Amino acid sequence: MKTAHKIRFIILTVVIVALIATGCTNEGVTTQSEATENGQKTLKVYWWGNDGRRERTLKVIDLFEKQYPNIKVEPVDATNGDYWTLLAMKAADQDFPDVIQMDYKYIDEFAKRKLILPLDDLAASGKLDLSDLDASSRTTGTIDDKLYGVVTGINALSMMYNPEIFEKAGVPVPEASYTYEDFIQTARELKEKINEPDFVPIGTDSLDFAYYLRQRGASYYSKDGSSLGYDKDEYLSDFFTMEKMLIDEGLMASAALLKDRSADKDALIANQLAAFHRLTSNNVVSFTNLSGKALKLLPLPAFKGGSEGNYVKPSMYFSISAYTKLQDEAALFVDFFFNNFEANEILLGERGVPATAKVREHLLSTMKETDKEQYTYMGEVEKNSSPLDPPVPLTSTSINTLFTKIRNQTLLGQITPVEAAKQFRDGANEIFADAAS
Repeated sequence: MKTAHKIRFIILTVVIVALIATGCTNEGVTTQSEATENGQKTLKVYWWGNDGRRERTLKVIDLFEKQYPNIKVEPVDATNGDYWTLLAMKAADQDFPDVIQMDYKYIDEFAKRKLILPLDDLAASGKLDLSDLDASSRTTGTIDDKLYGVVTGINALSMMYNPEIFEKAGVPVPEASYTYEDFIQTARELKEKINEPDFVPIGTDSLDFAYYLRQRGASYYSKDGSSLGYDKDEYLSDFFTMEKMLIDEGLMASAALLKDRSADKDALIANQLAAFHRLTSNNVVSFTNLSGKALKLLPLPAFKGGSEGNYVKPSMYFSISAYTKLQDEAALFVDFFFNNFEANEILLGERGVPATAKVREHLLSTMKETDKEQYTYMGEVEKNSSPLDPPVPLTSTSINTLFTKIRNQTLLGQITPVEAAKQFRDGANEIFADAAS
């Protein structure tokens, strides 16, 4: 008999578990290769993202269809959370897209379950030109010596900020080496100087515990993903104590405040109601457009005397379904996104700083100064970073649900940070044990 955690694990583990639960195999899933009235081949392309990404992607698709009039692209997009549910439903219906925007945390499982295609033969044939792909980016998309994903770009965790608000308040912007203590002091100064009821210095409702653990020489998960990667509960109790203080003092947004602000256009920083906003670096493109301000990037605060927490990661990949009947057409599309200068002039690194030097150099020679921010930031991160952690285990969905539940109880004062840290470890251990049984 499965425990409640085991059942939750099966239900919530996106497309991989959906495939297992429905009994799909790599022979059972298909993609429909339909022809339009004028004989075009229909290529299904799926991605996640916001409205700005949709607008840019559709423009690139129009450009691609003009260059390859024999191919009609059927685009489908969703928010990040809904995207994986959508893929699960398609897997259950045995109907997969041809080209799939893929995430670092899932690419290993997709490859091992033979849901996506090794790209080496397409690259060797010249149908997919990866000759200028950065070596590090190639490595992250390689599983068992085969390439399964082409990196759309690289990014890193960051603290976005609005320089105009600092100037208005007369508060100096922190140096890149700032600590959590500096961050808290800056937030307090902003709160004091900008005494407006709707203003919150930090516009997101959380920091990043996995990043914080890296700074304290530990990790969220063990290397094999079978347990938590840290053994001192004080790390989590200290982290929750800091978050609760920030929210209680009105320095960081509460979940209640952000309840009706889930869309990027409604974010506090996009409406000049926050100075800071935690997110991955590539998002500075869309948030700059939404806010109408030249937003800037800092690393997340440092832990005084701790380790480097930041790292370079693949923002996302394009992978090709193992069941597509249009391998060549799918390769053309991925190649176009990856190498075409005109396409990348539209994208402007919205999916991350391009992982190919020739495209980066071309964009930097043509783009406005306000569009160069993530390129400058990533140049600094590459010089000051630590190795990327392995992809999270499949249990991460259940672990994250547990973490959120316990965090909410802590922030509401229902349990102490010390109690929360112990409850999280006990609950996580149960989830890991259930998954292994």
